[in-house]
Amino acid sequence: MRKISRKSLIKKLDGLVTQILLIREGKCVVCGSTKQLGTSHIFSRTHLATRWDIEEKGNCHINCWPCNYLHTHNTYPYNNWFIKKYGEKEFDNLYARWNQVSHLKVWQLKILKDEFESVLKDLQKDSQK
Repeated sequence: MRKISRKSLIKKLDGLVTQILLIREGKCVVCGSTKQLGTSHIFSRTHLATRWDIEEKGNCHINCWPCNYLHTHNTYPYNNWFIKKYGEKEFDNLYARWNQVSHLKVWQLKILKDEFESVLKDLQKDSQK
């Protein structure tokens, strides 16, 4: 059996998160566009504690490319959307989770990958009904 690298697992997890969010949200949460969609992060994805946070009040949501690009220069529209939808307390809770030091081992990344593959499979089944 071939050993999977940490880098490959991270790339796979990023892709799974995008697929899950595309099915669940389907449009840019900021402007409503359905074109050029991808995963965006309220707080930078460099911190692994919330890089793949797909919970409803989590760090990851769908943005169109223009809104995601804008977020790198002006965080207000995306942050404002989150605060209006979930409240300042949830925004602060998310920030606290993001600010945690987190280093995930390869075995933990594999577990996450398996969990996300299961979630995606269930979402795909539900969307075909």
